[in-house]
Amino acid sequence: MRGLTPPWYNNGMDVREAILRRWSARRYDPNRLLTEEELYLLMDAARRAPSSYNTQPWRYIVGFNFDDTHRKILGILVPGNAEWAKDAPLLGLLIGSTVYPDGTPYRDYRNDCGMSLMALFLQAVDLGLTCRAMGGFYGERAREVFGIPEEYEPVVAFACGKPAEPPNPKEKKPLDEILFRGKFGEPYGLGGK
Repeated sequence: MRGLTPPWYNNGMDVREAILRRWSARRYDPNRLLTEEELYLLMDAARRAPSSYNTQPWRYIVGFNFDDTHRKILGILVPGNAEWAKDAPLLGLLIGSTVYPDGTPYRDYRNDCGMSLMALFLQAVDLGLTCRAMGGFYGERAREVFGIPEEYEPVVAFACGKPAEPPNPKEKKPLDEILFRGKFGEPYGLGGK
């Protein structure tokens, strides 16, 4: 597991394909447990994300294959998310540092944490898994249950596993709706979907 190829070696993963294939399931196969190697690959992808000054503000708490931590994470989710997330073999809570190592406020920690989570999500696609982020969780309860220090903030929860439903990717906005030139709202003009 630890003798993986160096990160600069192209192992055949097509990033564009992973981006296009990524979708977020709400039903997972509880009988398809994850391996420790899969967990390692997911978390190794997450830790390799870029961040401001290479600060790497992210910290992850994971519940793996329905262990006690899985139960605790399930307990901090709002009921609507807990209902479907219970079958995902991997539940996680992403926590971000709100300060730089020198104590100054880290304004961009959520952005950096988001890049880390997206790296994890794309690695999941390469492993034949799917992940779903959840903003619906109780942050203060998470802080109490997991002993999260004051200078860290629960950012997002997530579920990951083998989907138990057919792919259902959502329609994305066209580029002209999100990409501007000159001023806000003036389409850049690349067209396409």
